Amino acid sequence: MTDDGNVNNVRWKIGWSPWSIIIGTTVVFSLIGAGVNEAGIFFVLGILSGMIAWYWGVREINAKYQSFVQKFIGESERNAKRGIDLEEAKLYNLTYNSGSSPLLVKPADTYYNTTIVVSETSINLNKGAEYDMKSRSGVGGGTNKEIYYDQVTGVQSHQDGAFTELEIKTSGGGSTRISSAATDTVDEVVSEVRQRVREIKNPQSGHADRRRDDRSRETGTQEPAPGPSTESSESDPDATRSDEPSTPEHADSSAPPHPVTAVADEVASRTRPSDPLAVELCRVLSDDSPDRSRLEDVFDDVIDRLERTGAVADAVSGLGEPIDERQIDSAKRSVARQNGPLADGVESVFDRVLELKTEVSDARAAPDRDADRDRKHREEMDELETELDRYRQQYDRLETAAGSVCREATDAGAVSFRSADTDDRLVELADALEDGEVAFGTSGRDLAPIVDDVRRAARPQTAQSRELLSVLGDASRPGDEVAAVLESTVETVEGYSELRAAVADIGTEDVRRRLDSLDRELEREEGAVYRHLADRVRELEAMADEPDVDEVQLYAIYQECTFYDRTLVPRLSRSDGSSESVDVARRARDVEDRIAAVNDEYVSVRADHNHTIPKHFLDLADTLCDRARRMGDEQPHQAAGQLAAASDLLDHVEELYERNEYSVMLRRLRG
Repeated sequence: MTDDGNVNNVRWKIGWSPWSIIIGTTVVFSLIGAGVNEAGIFFVLGILSGMIAWYWGVREINAKYQSFVQKFIGESERNAKRGIDLEEAKLYNLTYNSGSSPLLVKPADTYYNTTIVVSETSINLNKGAEYDMKSRSGVGGGTNKEIYYDQVTGVQSHQDGAFTELEIKTSGGGSTRISSAATDTVDEVVSEVRQRVREIKNPQSGHADRRRDDRSRETGTQEPAPGPSTESSESDPDATRSDEPSTPEHADSSAPPHPVTAVADEVASRTRPSDPLAVELCRVLSDDSPDRSRLEDVFDDVIDRLERTGAVADAVSGLGEPIDERQIDSAKRSVARQNGPLADGVESVFDRVLELKTEVSDARAAPDRDADRDRKHREEMDELETELDRYRQQYDRLETAAGSVCREATDAGAVSFRSADTDDRLVELADALEDGEVAFGTSGRDLAPIVDDVRRAARPQTAQSRELLSVLGDASRPGDEVAAVLESTVETVEGYSELRAAVADIGTEDVRRRLDSLDRELEREEGAVYRHLADRVRELEAMADEPDVDEVQLYAIYQECTFYDRTLVPRLSRSDGSSESVDVARRARDVEDRIAAVNDEYVSVRADHNHTIPKHFLDLADTLCDRARRMGDEQPHQAAGQLAAASDLLDHVEELYERNEYSVMLRRLRG
């Protein structure tokens, strides 16, 4: 069974495939964005477009799925009605669903339906109807199964989570179970089947008379009620042929009373009923000439009372052993649909039973709660005992230490204790310390062993570090010499701290941005120099990406890239268009002389400076000078540009030393 209907197939498939649509549109838009160099914007547009397209499909599903469900149920009903006279039958559909649907999609993935036809003689089940909402196809139902009422031994409902299960038990010991999401429909089937079973198993219930009265009311005619007048007309053919009406006055006064009348009088006199309905029933039955409308009213009331009583009895008898809350709730719903004092009383009994079950559950759970409380108390006691043991151990250690102190004080002759108890001795020692009778003396500590350990572990390389360890390890050094060494060391540490602060301002992201900017600029240039610079940029990128790169290396890479970007590349660009002759050898000698001068004036004589970063840039200037010499004959202008860049780099190194010297001078002036 396939239902296409008036539905947009494209929107329907889109609504059931959210991830495929969103991912597909995102990929397409990302490819387009990559082509126009706007990948980020098009990626977001792809996600938004996919979500909008998916919601467009969801609206189509939510607007059209109800008609498919109705068609599916209608097809199941048609399969169930085949060969069954529905004039005296009732039809019920027990439907439930399963499977998961995408977000915002109202229908379920799969629907199942069982059509039940309750006829005069049997229950007809059409199971196996299944409908796949995603593909809009399904099966309208399987073969019909018929269960006769004389085979039914019980019918009841069970609540199972979100579904209600109908169970029909048969005499063979088997049972048929059907699930449904509609609890009210299941309860109606239970009530109707129970009523039909009672009518079949108790033919004298008067249900046939009620159906006859219902049909007479529908056709607008009245069937003659059985009574003395009817019997007279049937027994006297002459009276039937005559045109005179048959009345009680024409009947024979000596005729014996009707058996029903006699029985009604006898039962009323023997039982003396107190219920008003029973009294009225006995009264109308004992009347020789009862009023028809009054008799109908009494019978309607009696039958209604019996039906309600039977429904209540069936609900109570359907409770199994042991009784659980779901059975009680199901029976309570069945009883709640009946009116009258009996139903109200039974419903209150059910409420009380539920309360008692709750109380019993609480009483059964009480020992468990007590056991949990005892277990917690035992755990707390164990923790307290552990804590007490720890305190005892600490006390023992303190007592041992106090005994050692007291013995040393006794051996030294500082205190003469009057008691042998450790606690009392400790109190006497504390009093002596407070009164000033005993004082602790301290002696200088020899740092020579410690200095030797540090020297072996650290292996200092600089002269200042070796001088500091020598001063600390030699106790014979004069105080002013020790103070001078310590002051110089403190200044070096302070300078290093300032240097680290300056270096720490440069992070990996800053270096990455500067490298990317320089790489883009070199891509636009042509020539061997630019290719060499591009190779150097890639080397710097690899260094920056290493996991063990430190702050000093990042700072050096940043400064080198800054020099290339702002000084070297612009000067090379300007020198490419110049046609004047360049004396590369002379300029190279000048740069080499400046490098030697910086080494002589700063690196060799300034022991209080950190030369790590300046030496890095001096090596870079030396490398640029060597490159300029090698390409001086073939590319003199590019060589001149590299020499100019090396000269500027030396200017920055000298400025760095001068600024550091200025800082040292200010600290010395501050004292």
